[in-house]
Amino acid sequence: MEYFATKLSFLRQKQKISLNVANRQILLAFTDNGVFALKDKCPHMGSMISTGTLVDGIITCKFHGLPISVETGEVTSKAKADFLKLDEFSMTVRKYKVIIREDNVYIDI
Repeated sequence: MEYFATKLSFLRQKQKISLNVANRQILLAFTDNGVFALKDKCPHMGSMISTGTLVDGIITCKFHGLPISVETGEVTSKAKADFLKLDEFSMTVRKYKVIIREDNVYIDI
């Protein structure tokens, strides 16, 4: 089911936002490659990844520095994942499909 998330013009200005959609906390990120939606939860300790920094399509968790691609949802540093002792099931964050119609951004859940 599609849910309205925000205006594209607003997201472009903010670069990233956290919102609750259908009782799910979601990070919505605007990059040069498009708009992406991920579960707003770090696979390491469960903190909100939206509080981290977004640079070149990588969101870095504010608390322990775990880098995650907003395009794929995958942890991008095996060395950091090993240091934080992540298991193989904690190497990705759930992605959601994003639909853009005119200036409206929707998330398909």
